[in-house]
Amino acid sequence: MIEQNRYFTINRARQYGKTTTLSRLKTGLKNKYYVAKISFEGLGETAKSESRFVGMFVDEVKKQLAMTKISEKLLDGWSAPFYDEGLGAIDMSIVKLSRRITELCANSDRDIILLIDEVDEVSNNELFLSFLGMLRKKYLSALDGEDSTFKSVILAGVYDIKNLQNKIRPELEHQYNSPWSVPIRNANRGRRPALRRRRIKMAGSPWNIAADFTVDMSFHADEIEVMLNEYRTDYALDFDTAWFSKQIYAYTSGYPFLVSRMCWLLDIRVSTEPDFGTKQAAWTREGFQRAVKLILKEQNTLFDGLNKKLDSNKKLKALVYQIVVCRENIPFNLNDNLIKLGEMFGWFKECNGMTAISNRIFETIICDKLLQERTTTQIYRAADLEKYQLRTADALNMDSIIERFAEHYKSLYADRTIDFLENEARMIFLTFLKPIINGSGNYYMEAETFDKTRTDIVVDYRGHQYVIEAKVWHGESYEQAGREQLCGYLKRYNLPTGWLISFCFNKSKEKLIGTHTVEMDGKTIRETVL
Repeated sequence: MIEQNRYFTINRARQYGKTTTLSRLKTGLKNKYYVAKISFEGLGETAKSESRFVGMFVDEVKKQLAMTKISEKLLDGWSAPFYDEGLGAIDMSIVKLSRRITELCANSDRDIILLIDEVDEVSNNELFLSFLGMLRKKYLSALDGEDSTFKSVILAGVYDIKNLQNKIRPELEHQYNSPWSVPIRNANRGRRPALRRRRIKMAGSPWNIAADFTVDMSFHADEIEVMLNEYRTDYALDFDTAWFSKQIYAYTSGYPFLVSRMCWLLDIRVSTEPDFGTKQAAWTREGFQRAVKLILKEQNTLFDGLNKKLDSNKKLKALVYQIVVCRENIPFNLNDNLIKLGEMFGWFKECNGMTAISNRIFETIICDKLLQERTTTQIYRAADLEKYQLRTADALNMDSIIERFAEHYKSLYADRTIDFLENEARMIFLTFLKPIINGSGNYYMEAETFDKTRTDIVVDYRGHQYVIEAKVWHGESYEQAGREQLCGYLKRYNLPTGWLISFCFNKSKEKLIGTHTVEMDGKTIRETVL
């Protein structure tokens, strides 16, 4: 793409390897081109002042190019004062910056490539749009041989620059046309020209020249296995790299930060804990479960950002609630702004044409956040009071847990409406389960059963696994299908027993409710109808 003079954006979720990608690009290109890699991180008020923004840009590019073999004379010209003889004053404007870029690129003995990281820091203000508009105009003029500019410009951030309406401040949106207006210079307003606004018809955003960047930056299970094989050899360890790579991928869906973090936790944290003590002991199934527990309890910028975005965007939170709690089948349509936003954040993915949470870790973080808001409920307090009777030092008494849940459910929710319970029933069970496993275990909802009527919950607790299917009763034939589904999971996890909770809302349900045991294909299913 760079060889073809393409301008493009690398828009991926937070901590997805964007900065690393830019650094590797710079390393790979520096022998053939002059490469300036800068960042807009932490600009703050600088991004709101045209003169300060232009000054910052000139300084940062100069610092980068000073480390190349570009001529000092050219660099001196690039950073010389922006004096406008007509105005008789310094004019640090976007227009003057455009002319400096022309002079720099026209006189350089090599093509120059511009890499800009963290563009989200400034992408919600009009000055940035003006900057992009200037780069766009120069690009198009250069194609016609009427200007000189950067051979390639690569922007990196979470938001797709071509769809800035997802980021721009709502109070400014009405000022832009198709979809943006651009600020222009007014040279007739004194010695320090101000910005005024003119509506200009544009074909899309100021960055509609950008080519699509379609590189898959996530890790696949086989790529994780290659890295683990190298690690195993380097430290002379003996563990099942195929199993670990599949498990890490299952929990992370290849999200680069999560993959790296899981491996780091196993290598550094778990291996030094008293219960493990060595790297060899850490790379076991028990060690993996411990690493999952640790990452779910972490406070890091990725999880903090997720929580803050949910709190600040009520519509997006409502959509997440529909997906996670109500298990609604919502078509995966990137023309929907909320789905597009969730996809850009790395939360959503397509699963059989529907919108699903992108990985188990994110789903658990989101579910935990929603459960945390329920810690004052009666069902949560009941479980918290009884938790020591429902577990031992190293295992859960799942039969007792479901028995006690059934009793509390009937006493606390008997008067609730069917519509409420159909959406909330499974979340109520998780609310009851949470204080019992808290501190020693974790859970996730199996993505392969992602629908409104059935949820498979896998609980990891001190080296033991428990599979519970929570579903809405829709007749005996559907119940049998649920048993077969659960039996399949028990075979996959090599477990002898599973639990099936059916929430029945039939008016004549009294003859159905109760608990019984079903034997199927060598597996035992404890079935409770509520």
